[in-house]
Parts: sequence; structure tokens; C-alpha cells
Amino acid sequence: MKIFNSETRVKILALLYGREFCDFNYIREKLNLTSGNLEHHLNILKKADLIEEKKTFYNNRIRTIIKITDKGKEEFKKFLNEIIYLSGEKNVN
Repeated sequence: MKIFNSETRVKILALLYGREFCDFNYIREKLNLTSGNLEHHLNILKKADLIEEKKTFYNNRIRTIIKITDKGKEEFKKFLNEIIYLSGEKNVN
């Protein structure tokens, strides 16, 4: 999957994997990205149905919540297993 050709998109999925959700600003700060750059990568992940984005209000401000989908978890797990397989180790559970 071409999605995993981008280090940034892999890092976004890694942040989301195992969490219920992440806030847009948390991801932006954690990965040291501009808002525009993060939005670009999130749009690619959304088009592939690997993440969902939800806008809510929090303290009278719009808050963007990002969540990995079941398909996203499955594809990310396959990606990790492929890397682990190539290294000669066992699969991720």
C-alpha cells in the first residue's frame, strides 16, 4: 500500500494505533508538523479509509479528533508484520 511510503503517515498511524483517538494539535506538536502538512497527510489517510476525523466543540473552540478505523488498524498491523517478517522475527499480535 502506497500509504506506507510516507514516514509521516506511518508515524500518524503509530500514534493512533492503540489509542481511542488523538487531537489534531497533539499529533501536529508530537510530530513537529505544520497544520497544512498534517492536514495533507490526514486527507490521504481519510481517502484510504484508515482514519476518521470528527470536529467537536471544546471550550468554545472547534476541536478536531482523529481516530484510526478498524481497516486502519488491520492495514497498519499487516505493515508491521511485513517489516518484522523481513527482519526474521515473529508476527505482531
